[in-house]
Amino acid sequence: MQEPIQISEKMKYHLKSYKLRRGFSLIEVAIALAIASSSMVWTYSLISNALTMKKKAADISNAVQLAKIKMAQIDSSSRLETDSVKGEIPGYRGYRFETEVKEEELDLLKLAGGGKDKDKPSKSPDDLLGGQDSGMSKLLAKRGKGQGSETGGIIKVFRVKVKIIYPSGFGEESFTAETFKASKF
Repeated sequence: MQEPIQISEKMKYHLKSYKLRRGFSLIEVAIALAIASSSMVWTYSLISNALTMKKKAADISNAVQLAKIKMAQIDSSSRLETDSVKGEIPGYRGYRFETEVKEEELDLLKLAGGGKDKDKPSKSPDDLLGGQDSGMSKLLAKRGKGQGSETGGIIKVFRVKVKIIYPSGFGEESFTAETFKASKF
């Protein structure tokens, strides 16, 4: 049988101090710091992008609401005239508006997708509305227009265009709303 190994006091001290001094190596610490710093950079970039998107969404939402307000102001006027107006929007720093009201003639048949296109066959307005007399011919006769089946009826409308220009991080952006309003009914 073998005799047990005798350990001197000096060796016992070295074994204890070795056990106490065990820790992370420099490479392990460097890898841990690299992982932690890259995850922090990624997290900060996500937060930054989220804040940027939040501001952009708020700007677009403001532009849409301001366009609705401006459109309602134009719509509430008792008489529309061809006009173009530009100006600042009070209470919204850097926001501007441009409105344009033009009188145009629209051909109902072309608007409905028929007409004298080479690719599409010509259809009368009655055919576009289910094959029954929709009253379009009566309306055209009342207005004195004899070209009903050829044009579908030309009507005069106002094209109302509202453009809101607002500041963004890289200059200016804009939101445009457009509608039509009948000049006479």
